[in-house]
Amino acid sequence: MTLRKKIRYIILPVIMALSAIVSCVYYDLYKKQIIENKITLLNGRIENQLSHTEYQLGYVKSYLRQKMESKEASFIFNAKKGNNNLSAPDITEFLNLFVDRKNSANKSNHVINDFVIFDSYKKLIVHINTRDPFAKPILQKTTKKILDQTFNQGEPNNKISQYNYFLDGPYLNKMPSLYILQAFSRYQLPSKLFYESNDDIYVAQAQLDLNFFAEEIRALVDENNGYFNYRFIDKNTSVDKLSFSSSPFQLNDNGAYEGRFGSSLFDIILTLDKSYFSEQLNNLLVKFVLLNFIVIILSYFLLIWLIDQQIILPITRLAKSIKEVEASLVVELKPLTTKDEVADLNESYISLINKINNLANNDALTGLANRGSFNEKLSAITDVRRKDKTYVALFFIDLDNFKYVNDTFGHDTGDRLLVVFSQRLKQMLRAEDRFISNDMVDSIARLGGDEFVILMNGLPSIETIASIGKRICDLFHNGFRIGNEQFDVHASIGIAYSNDHQINGEGLLTQADDAMYLAKRAGKNNFKLFSDEIKEKMFFEKNIENELIKAHRDNQLHLVFMPSYNAKTLALKGYEVLLRCPILIDAGIGPDVFIPIAENTDLILAIDLWVAEQTVIRLEEVTRKNGFTGFFSFNVSSKSLRNDRFYTTLKKIIDRSDINPKQLELEITETCLMPDDHLAVESLDQLKSLGVRIAIDDFGTGYTSFGQILNYPLDTLKIDRSFVTNLRITPVGKKPTLDIIFELAKAHQLNVIVEGVETQADFEHVKTLGCDIVQGFYFSKPRTWTEVLAQCGKLHRIDKKCDQQKNIGCYG
Repeated sequence: MTLRKKIRYIILPVIMALSAIVSCVYYDLYKKQIIENKITLLNGRIENQLSHTEYQLGYVKSYLRQKMESKEASFIFNAKKGNNNLSAPDITEFLNLFVDRKNSANKSNHVINDFVIFDSYKKLIVHINTRDPFAKPILQKTTKKILDQTFNQGEPNNKISQYNYFLDGPYLNKMPSLYILQAFSRYQLPSKLFYESNDDIYVAQAQLDLNFFAEEIRALVDENNGYFNYRFIDKNTSVDKLSFSSSPFQLNDNGAYEGRFGSSLFDIILTLDKSYFSEQLNNLLVKFVLLNFIVIILSYFLLIWLIDQQIILPITRLAKSIKEVEASLVVELKPLTTKDEVADLNESYISLINKINNLANNDALTGLANRGSFNEKLSAITDVRRKDKTYVALFFIDLDNFKYVNDTFGHDTGDRLLVVFSQRLKQMLRAEDRFISNDMVDSIARLGGDEFVILMNGLPSIETIASIGKRICDLFHNGFRIGNEQFDVHASIGIAYSNDHQINGEGLLTQADDAMYLAKRAGKNNFKLFSDEIKEKMFFEKNIENELIKAHRDNQLHLVFMPSYNAKTLALKGYEVLLRCPILIDAGIGPDVFIPIAENTDLILAIDLWVAEQTVIRLEEVTRKNGFTGFFSFNVSSKSLRNDRFYTTLKKIIDRSDINPKQLELEITETCLMPDDHLAVESLDQLKSLGVRIAIDDFGTGYTSFGQILNYPLDTLKIDRSFVTNLRITPVGKKPTLDIIFELAKAHQLNVIVEGVETQADFEHVKTLGCDIVQGFYFSKPRTWTEVLAQCGKLHRIDKKCDQQKNIGCYG
């Protein structure tokens, strides 16, 4: 699935979910706002009605007081005081105060329906009905009760100014009337000068119509489509103080919104049904659903377009560019100018590609070109047809003893040595002089391990090429120094060159490799220029290698056995097992030639194991047939010594045989051992654990000192034949080297075998020294297996007799 599809599959439900959440939040907010607005409006209407009612009550009280203090009222009270009948004009004037519609300030007709004045004897003084002039006054029970209380409350001269309020009843489907009773005397009246008496007390009763409030409620009911209703609750009481209050609309237990308007006389419960908001909210919900759908569609396509433009297309272009880089259609990615994550990703890919290219073309450790990069340079030189006669040269460098540094001092030290050598090599080659310039160096590469190559062109002469080889060797003069540390590491360099018009790069590499192997055999810190002689020698060695492989495969190798004798008794002590290849021997090629060639290949391990197995088989046979108690020894190469397979296979061979492991001796050459070679020590200790004996062969031909030998678990020292030969040319009076080596060996309690005894004089000399065992053509040439069986039986009886007579053991 593409990234574009994944994003589309992901973004749609995300937008839907977010839109739904936002819509729910806004719907809830709008819902609350609608309800809150409606309730606020209702509360405002109630508050307005409360203010209006309080205003009307105050207005009525003020209006009545104004009328009671009027000149027209004084005529009535004076007439009452004089027990005179009220004249029609006086009553008419007083009535006009209430019903004069021409007076715009007269608003009593909107509120006061009925007005009555009583004297202290509860006698009706005046009655005015603003709606029906012929209506008879009605004395309400509550009025009578209040009159009784008012006129019986003490001294008449007391200043009286008090109000009483009550509702009439009963009523049905209409608002009741509010009655206001005011008791007063002349002390409260500004027109008191019109009064002739000071002890009169009167009670005025006004009936107020509450229809103005009913109209407001009906308006609310009509405005809210029948969802609004009210309940009037009469408290059936009268009070001397009347105040009004309201409670805001709140949600009740039934889900409806309920408010209250009331006083000390009554309560009006106002209710807005819960279904009032359903229609509005349903309409709102439909609008939100439609809007949500539109927003989802628009947001989806807008986001898809933006993501395509800002993310998908840049990533697609980047992926395409990377594929082109991978297919080598373009050289490199171009940096993006946009400062975003795609640009960062592009920069990361550029950095990664550069690193990959660097890793692909350069060695990670040294920074030099690697094998692949070198091969490209080599191919480039092969493809170019040269016009001048300058030389192209290829230097193949192998570091001698580098493995020893790695094994002894650790890989970190080995890596540091490679890095420092690489730096010095580059510095040496890039140093401007009359022979070398920077443009001559095509490639300095590390092929792997401790192998390096240098490819140069434009070199003027073979002498210049040789001087460069010498300068590289000079980097290892007396070893390789890093700081205060000196390492016994040197260089073997093979050099191939050509000034032909058409250069064969692969041929140059092969030639340089062959020259390097010959330089390695020639000794430390050496270089060889490839020549026809080297070519012939490598061809010769390759043929020998092929013959050895064939002989090993076809089981055409065989063994001969060189006897070793007790120097004192000439008793047979054992045999050194020697390898022969008949087809090579017939061609005049002996083991001194083909064994070193085998050691340069992995074939030597297979040959060593074959020799080890055959030696154990023969030792077991001669022991079983002749009761042989001597030793059989065979040579082990340095490669086998450091190969775990050799140990494990030898252990299996010994375990499945009936030999005594002490009768088996493994001979290693001195060149296998290096100073402080811990791995060699471990390998020898491992082999010693099998019960075998260890001998060092050809001692004196290498550079190992006696102090170094003591670090190894050796049992026997075999002195090389060259020291026996030197006896014949050693000046009289000078101590032969053979004698010095023997004395040191005996001082360190090592058994000594002297090889190469070929004359009576040689034998007499080593016998006089007290040598343990001798070996050489003076005693016997290498014998066939048939001859060994015969000799072992014959000489064993002599040796046994000698052992009985002279108490000489196997290494006596």
